[in-house]
Amino acid sequence: MPVIIEIKTRTNWLITLIMGLALIVCLFIILILMPLMSIEETYFLSIFSYITKVIPFAAFFTLFLYFWLWNTFGKTVISIKPDSIRVRYKNKLFTSSKTFLKQEIKDIQTIDFRIEKTQLGTRYHFSWVDATYSVVLMNKDGEIRIINWVTKENADEIIGKIKKIWN
Repeated sequence: MPVIIEIKTRTNWLITLIMGLALIVCLFIILILMPLMSIEETYFLSIFSYITKVIPFAAFFTLFLYFWLWNTFGKTVISIKPDSIRVRYKNKLFTSSKTFLKQEIKDIQTIDFRIEKTQLGTRYHFSWVDATYSVVLMNKDGEIRIINWVTKENADEIIGKIKKIWN
């Protein structure tokens, strides 16, 4: 029987509001404005014109929906078994679950990403609530972040549960 841990993403209400309005505007354009603008004399040309004009707005709608869903309703679900960890991102479009075997993982750590060094330079992350920590699995390829932007206490609690089951 696996142990399941659910971690809710931190909701940024400003992004939720702005993306919600952007979704409504895109939907209005796709369903109301574009059909009115693409009406032509022949029915086939109207449909073709509508489809070609709607593609960019549908792409923006999908992008806004991706961000809005994850920001508003997103959860990271970790299923811990004695021999593996399965990570699933609930309400995040275009992602599948990932399974990591115990023998592939060298270590599990809490890392502070307040100052993050990447190939392209250094990034500074500022947070009012000190939620700049990540739970990271170390394997032969490097580090894999499974949970991002939590407090140190939450990250240490998750690591404690994982190590308790694995030992």
